[in-house]
Amino acid sequence: ADANATDVGDLTATRAGPAGQSSTTHGYTSGGQPAVNVIDKFTFSADANATDLGDLTESKAEPSGQSSQTHGYASGGQVGDPSVTWVRTIDKFSFTTNGNASDVGNLGSTTWAATGQSSSTHGYSSGGFVNNIPYPAATSNAISKFPFASDGNVTDVGDLTEYRYQASGQSSTTYGYVSGGFRNAPFPNAFINIIDKFPFS
Repeated sequence: ADANATDVGDLTATRAGPAGQSSTTHGYTSGGQPAVNVIDKFTFSADANATDLGDLTESKAEPSGQSSQTHGYASGGQVGDPSVTWVRTIDKFSFTTNGNASDVGNLGSTTWAATGQSSSTHGYSSGGFVNNIPYPAATSNAISKFPFASDGNVTDVGDLTEYRYQASGQSSTTYGYVSGGFRNAPFPNAFINIIDKFPFS
């Protein structure tokens, strides 16, 4: 039924810009701002507060989140406060056992505020704010892909229609979607309402 949201619990710490992951039974919240390394876990079967599952390999804000059937991923992000550094690491943690994440690969560039999507076999990181593109076009339009079956770096599989960051990501069984966001940071830093779609196949 259509209805408003309800408050069903709390994270272990207040934060903005974390990555989200999902197993069949639990939701996960990893990283966030101010830069933290906490991986929180909460159950879908009952309303309750989150518990601390483990730590990312480093504290990072605004990573992108991906989910396989067995693991969660937090890709890229920014570390440090007040001195900020962007990172390219892909962190992986288990859904079945509590524990810390491990570094299993790298994005193509240091990236934060990208959006994540997941197929049954691969994770995707699209768009984002990157520091190897000179201003004013410091946002990315790249769609990157990494396999769930083996640890490794991403490959570039295509481009979004817009350079953008801080968008939301969605996944069907066959397509990834990127909706909204900012374009051309830091100026003119315009809001956009475009929904992009790209094939997993």
